[in-house]
Amino acid sequence: MFAEYRRLKECWVGRSYSPDKVEDNLIKTILYETEEDLQEFSKVLESYDVTVRRPEYADDVDIRRKPQLLHARDHLQRINGKLYIGTRYEEDIDRWKDLHDKFYHRGGGRDRIITMDNLSAPSIVRTDKIIFDAVAITRKRYEYFKYGNPDVECVYERLSNRDFDIERHTDGVFCPVKEGVIIATPSARNLEYVFPNWDILYLDINTQDLNDMQMSKDIVWSPKHIPEEYVRWVGYSPETFFDVNCLQLDESHLMVTRYNKQVFDFLKKHKVEPIIIPFRHRYLWDGGLHCMTFDYDRE
Repeated sequence: MFAEYRRLKECWVGRSYSPDKVEDNLIKTILYETEEDLQEFSKVLESYDVTVRRPEYADDVDIRRKPQLLHARDHLQRINGKLYIGTRYEEDIDRWKDLHDKFYHRGGGRDRIITMDNLSAPSIVRTDKIIFDAVAITRKRYEYFKYGNPDVECVYERLSNRDFDIERHTDGVFCPVKEGVIIATPSARNLEYVFPNWDILYLDINTQDLNDMQMSKDIVWSPKHIPEEYVRWVGYSPETFFDVNCLQLDESHLMVTRYNKQVFDFLKKHKVEPIIIPFRHRYLWDGGLHCMTFDYDRE
């Protein structure tokens, strides 16, 4: 098992639908710009010697439903040579299996693949132990993972003040930047108990990007923006604090979507360099850099 802040070696970057599959000009633009940003993101990862893999949709995919291969983090978790896959649709499980098998069919490199219903993988956090957020993970699911990985220390704890919901992802609550360092939102709970002696920055709610939030609200609630057949694409982003939804490149570099003085000052204190990766439609998709990626392999 590897902590989420060790040096990233291989990353699976999500994918939305092709603009060629739609007629509406606004939707074409959203899809084009989303893919453009993900390609630029992939190039930055590759410049740091990270191997990038990307999934592909089936030709007959129903594009009216939310693109399930975009939020790679939602459906994937890898622990001790086992790749856990859990999506809403069987065909999407097959897409992730295909990506794995395409590159790992030789020798001893193939993982044991375990499929399950809605995995809630963003609420399973890997540090020096694996933390299961009781806000989104049931105790039964926690016991299943614990039983299947007896040599790994597992912790089951509520990590925010939110009500139980498998859709409430922990990577929107806090980010373990490196060993001993965490960035968290005001809704986080019990971090001092789970991470004793770690330096934890609790973000000021007033530092959220309110301009982006307003634009998001306009898109979410205005029929003139999103045609009815694509409304299911839109997440509930006004509750999301993207400054914690970051991707750890290693213990010296953190990939973020924008400048936040409070965050950048804290990173400087801990000798971590922020790398800004634009993701223009993060509020529409309700997903940041951590959501869009799966760290398949780290040192």
